[in-house]
Amino acid sequence: MKRSVRIERTVLGTLLLTMALFLAGAAPGYAAVKVGMAETVITPPIGTPMAGYARPKPSDGVHDDLFTRTLVIEGDNGAATVLMTIAVVHVPRTVFDGIREGVSRRTGIPVQNIVISCTHTHSGPQIGDPYSKTLIDRSIECAVTAWNNRVPGKVGFGSGIARELGKNDRRMQYGGMHPDPEAGIIKVENMQGKLLGIAFNYGCHPSTLDLHSFKFTEDWPYFSIKGIKEQVGKDVWVAYYQSAQGDVKVGYTAELSATGAEMQIRNFEFAEYKGNMMVDAVMKVLPSIRTSSTLDVAVAEKSFDFPAREGYRLTVAEAQAQADSAKAVMERAEKRTDLYGKRVIDAYRVENYLATLRFNAAKRFNNPDRAKTIKILQQAVRIGDTVFVTFPCEVFTEIGLKVKQQSPLENTFVLGLGGAMGGYLPTADEYKEEGYAALIAPFSPRAEQCLIDSSLELIGAVMKPDLKSTRKE
Repeated sequence: MKRSVRIERTVLGTLLLTMALFLAGAAPGYAAVKVGMAETVITPPIGTPMAGYARPKPSDGVHDDLFTRTLVIEGDNGAATVLMTIAVVHVPRTVFDGIREGVSRRTGIPVQNIVISCTHTHSGPQIGDPYSKTLIDRSIECAVTAWNNRVPGKVGFGSGIARELGKNDRRMQYGGMHPDPEAGIIKVENMQGKLLGIAFNYGCHPSTLDLHSFKFTEDWPYFSIKGIKEQVGKDVWVAYYQSAQGDVKVGYTAELSATGAEMQIRNFEFAEYKGNMMVDAVMKVLPSIRTSSTLDVAVAEKSFDFPAREGYRLTVAEAQAQADSAKAVMERAEKRTDLYGKRVIDAYRVENYLATLRFNAAKRFNNPDRAKTIKILQQAVRIGDTVFVTFPCEVFTEIGLKVKQQSPLENTFVLGLGGAMGGYLPTADEYKEEGYAALIAPFSPRAEQCLIDSSLELIGAVMKPDLKSTRKE
């Protein structure tokens, strides 16, 4: 008799638990993944200095608000990760640490499980006092809200192609094809299959607007997010996560941009045109992405010492002579518009700009007292059989592609501008070309292979024994 009562109580308890899961959005019989999403406006006051270009004046308006957006995924193994994307050029280490420590303190999620990536919009603010405190506080609130809002759900991963959105500015004269036009996609649903959120991951500068524009904007990702919401519903959370993008812009070279050359594409109309390319890429594959409620989460974090740049091919005196000559030639050409057209004069301005960078490189990298290594922080997050690895600063797209190709998991994606570091990390070959990025990059050409190796090490650290390679032969 007692045994019968115990059985009845057990059955009743199971029924009550099943009902509770059903009411919470979970299907009966599942220990579901939990998901939470949130976004918080981080637009600073008008007048805050702009970042991303050598701006001669503060911001004068807001085209569209800047956001911190957060996705929290708690695996069926109980481990959780925070994937945060912030619409700024990059965050300093103090801000990075402040956000992660604050989120960890209020949610209990380990600091190393909190990933912060930046969209790298060039039409964002410089981050200094007092704005840095506002950015920290609002980003913490965003993550805490996502954590508190989490519900049983399902997550799926896929990818599309956005071939013409980003252009390789180092190969523009050869067609400018994007080395890695893959757009990674995260699809989030509740247990009944209702769409809750979409994230897309793609390597391209959000820098359609140039140094003649002084309005805050998320640039082309704003139009991508807006366009996706128009198709799936305004209540669906949509976010952009940057990938490797150091040599990919929307259709111009960095040198022309830096000299202030007039280009008809540097406007909001073109930003919308580019943004809609991502809308098409996402919506084309979104219906085919399958989601699952049984995904485990694993995270690894480690700091690495990368080799710093040592020496430069020109002495300071040689570089100074070249800079003086380039400036004189440019100034003569600028006075003779009767002889020289716009493109010719722009070319002389670019050469003057590069000559100045060569002079700065000679002074900076020929200094024997320079540090020999640069410490960088990286993270890897595995969710089921999909893995994300963070890249520091602005890494050239070809490096991200090599990591993807060498990863044991087919679904491997890069989260760019992570680890609280700005600047460029080009390919080893790019140093011989001496473009803008290679002339200012603080890393040795050997850093390319170091980053590939460190990324694969972290990916290996989050693998588990029973998870086999998903790489297609």
